[in-house]
Amino acid sequence: MLLPISRQDERMSKARPAGWNTVRVIASARALSFLGDELAIFALLLREKHHGGGALSIAAILAAGHLPLILLSPWAGTVADRVPVRRLAPFVNIGQAVFAALLAFNTPLFVSLGLVVLIGAGQAFTAPAWSATLPELVGKDALPQALSLMQALYAIAGMAGPAIAGLMVSKFGYVTPMLTNAVTFALLALVPAFLTLPFHARQRGPRQRGDVWDGLQIVRREPVIRALAILMFSLVVALGAYNVAELFFALDDLHASTFIYGLTASVFAAGQFIAALVNERREVDQARLPANIIGGALMLGLAVLLTGCAWHWALLLPTAALAGAGGSTFTAYAFALIVHRSPDESRARVISVVQAAISTGNLSALAIAGLVISLIGPRTTILLSGVASILVVAVFAPKLLRSAVQNPVGEIAPPQLVTDLPLNETE
Repeated sequence: MLLPISRQDERMSKARPAGWNTVRVIASARALSFLGDELAIFALLLREKHHGGGALSIAAILAAGHLPLILLSPWAGTVADRVPVRRLAPFVNIGQAVFAALLAFNTPLFVSLGLVVLIGAGQAFTAPAWSATLPELVGKDALPQALSLMQALYAIAGMAGPAIAGLMVSKFGYVTPMLTNAVTFALLALVPAFLTLPFHARQRGPRQRGDVWDGLQIVRREPVIRALAILMFSLVVALGAYNVAELFFALDDLHASTFIYGLTASVFAAGQFIAALVNERREVDQARLPANIIGGALMLGLAVLLTGCAWHWALLLPTAALAGAGGSTFTAYAFALIVHRSPDESRARVISVVQAAISTGNLSALAIAGLVISLIGPRTTILLSGVASILVVAVFAPKLLRSAVQNPVGEIAPPQLVTDLPLNETE
């Protein structure tokens, strides 16, 4: 049942200029850490390939980071709601720094996979914790701008990452990029000490049986969040094969060089950056968020469809820029709407559930891509991905719009906890 908006929510919906400096520091530090991840993964993939690893090994490395986001979702979100980010993030980031440093050693593949899983486990806890803290810093109405700012800085890291990683590996070998990643985690651990962050957790009081499943119940019961989560999952599955097929399409079908293929990745990040800058300056209220989400999804689907129609590698550049712009817009506004409509005390758990759904979609798409590309070829795969993504929007977007119109209030009542679900007391 929907409740009238509370006084607390009214206060949180107002922009807080004093919190913007804090958000900028957080976004910069997390983007630097993202850059470190880019360096480490690039070096790890090259090292595994150099040691004779095949496609299965490469796929396993890419999939390993997603598993903790799925498996730890209920507990990670619960901890993020019950432990203030100023206490949680430094502890987790130091652990990630240690695991990232161990990754620099030339260990067997199963050890490297285990370390990647442990680093990803840290991400499962810190990502929802930071995202859930944003409304407490700048207010709910400023969430689209705050998330777009983060998208812009992540895009810069995405543009710079492959070039820096390639230079590091060629000049210094595989160890330096991985140690650099460890340093970025250590720096990220220091950031909360210099910021004004919420001192208390969002949810306090004794634990109740089954409250780790609170986020899942909210996603199931809140119609707008449910419709958006289904749209996000379906879109990720539809577009997942494109991410794999584009490599073969560019190099084999269009005879582009590896430099041109790398350039398309940079142009994609540039599209993300430009769209994020534009969105960061726009004021979009909650009522208009669904339309902007759908617009971003359509841009992304259209870009993939046009990519499949390309007859020369030069056409990959504008479609990559369009895809980056659409993806940035869709992601920023989708998470802004989710955070806006989530109950304050359960916000991190809701984000964690949606994060798990996206990771599940990514893994499903990777599994589908390997089979589909071998059967019908990369161009047809990309065309089908584009058509499927547009169909996903056509099928699920009306439900999102109807739900937003019928349920305009931004706060929902916490669901009744299901007492027969398993209880895990570990936090």
